[in-house]
Amino acid sequence: MIVKNIHEKLLNTLQEMLIDTVYGLPYYGEFNLNITFHETESIPTCGVNVTTKGMNFYYSPKFLENISQKEVNFITIHEDFHLLFNHPRRTTAGRYDHKLANIAQDMIINHIIWDDISHEFVEIPKNPDGKNMALFVPKEYKGKLIFEELYAWLREEKEKWEKNKKEQQECKSCNGTGKKQPGDGGQGDKEEQKDGGGKGESGEGEGGEEECPDCNGTGNKDGKDSTGKDGYGPYGQNPKGEGDIDTWSKEQIFQDMEKNEGQYMDVHMDDNVPEEMREAMVREVTDRLEARGFSSDNVTATLNKLQKKRKDYLKEIKRSVSNVIFGTRKMKTIVKPHRRGISGLKGHRKVKTKINVILDTSGSMGGQGTFERVLSFVYQNDIEINFIQGDTQVKWVENFKKKRGLETMKIHGLGGTILQPSVDYVVENYNEFNTVVLTDGYTDTLDLSRINGKVLMISVGVEVPLHNKSKKGTKQIVLEETH
Repeated sequence: MIVKNIHEKLLNTLQEMLIDTVYGLPYYGEFNLNITFHETESIPTCGVNVTTKGMNFYYSPKFLENISQKEVNFITIHEDFHLLFNHPRRTTAGRYDHKLANIAQDMIINHIIWDDISHEFVEIPKNPDGKNMALFVPKEYKGKLIFEELYAWLREEKEKWEKNKKEQQECKSCNGTGKKQPGDGGQGDKEEQKDGGGKGESGEGEGGEEECPDCNGTGNKDGKDSTGKDGYGPYGQNPKGEGDIDTWSKEQIFQDMEKNEGQYMDVHMDDNVPEEMREAMVREVTDRLEARGFSSDNVTATLNKLQKKRKDYLKEIKRSVSNVIFGTRKMKTIVKPHRRGISGLKGHRKVKTKINVILDTSGSMGGQGTFERVLSFVYQNDIEINFIQGDTQVKWVENFKKKRGLETMKIHGLGGTILQPSVDYVVENYNEFNTVVLTDGYTDTLDLSRINGKVLMISVGVEVPLHNKSKKGTKQIVLEETH
């Protein structure tokens, strides 16, 4: 650990972690010995990132001075978990809204901390007004504690919230102010109404600062507060185990996103190294700690929640290509004798398999460098390929009999993503062969019902949308994104 004037509370946190004998905290203490701590006034709270020099923890001393030791412990674990968290990067262009991704990651991390770390060691940090700074999973969410699922749910909820907000009309009784207007309830003298006390034919005109009865003081016609005053703990459980409100509602979070970038308790800082290097640097430390015996059962269980296991896609694709697409044909021949040497019986020789390959050459696909990646999964030396490149239309068709043809081919297209014309081309010209479709998944809804052979769809990030009648004889494999 490289420390320059480390704050006393941070030093206390690390010392308590290292000497703990009950809760598995030495793992995190040792992990922090591989982090460089930086005191700074350029950020209001804390934050971490990875540079070519290693892992870094930045903190504002003023911020730490205004919270308790147990709250500092919580934030330190939170920042450690950001470094250990190996889900999609917050700023992945075109895939995730980085503000919403920040929120989803914070919710998962805070939930895991409150579930897995002793409450004797941590306490949820509070704002000066006593409101929790930490975000937790809203009670309405019923899915798994997985980043992709939670992010998709939050995105859908935010879209609903934005739609409702747009459609919502201001209360006509109070002009959207939430306050009963002067003279409401009667036709009083104009001068008296200015003071909110005019008497009318139908009753007393009470004005001033009273809440509007038609909207309960919210300014919204349905009487609901769009700022989201309600709050929930993880999965609807109050973090303190009490009945009071002490964390943020999703409505308040959505409303605040523009001004706080989806950042509440800490600042989400960008790394200046590639994602692969970042993961390798963190993995080197965690592997070393595991080898030294610091990974107890409870620590391992926590890390398994944070660190997504990589699926062996190559193995699955090879198996699918072999079983679904290739299926080598054999023909009788007198050239090759029967394998058991039985006189009078002819042997068999293998015949080269021929398949169709549709390559999505849209801009979204090309921008990720996915061509070489997915083609390397499919190509084998003993196959012949009818190769179709397409985006909004069929751009180019070629027949490859040797590997070198694929290696030297040029990419055509890089326009939109409408693959049905390429599918129709296969139907009209190569319908006797099985087909592989390589795409990023962001395509039109494909109708594969007229294809005679089997179809293997390999996409990146999302599943390819298909008509229901197209799913028979079709297998899909969705690869994780590379960043």
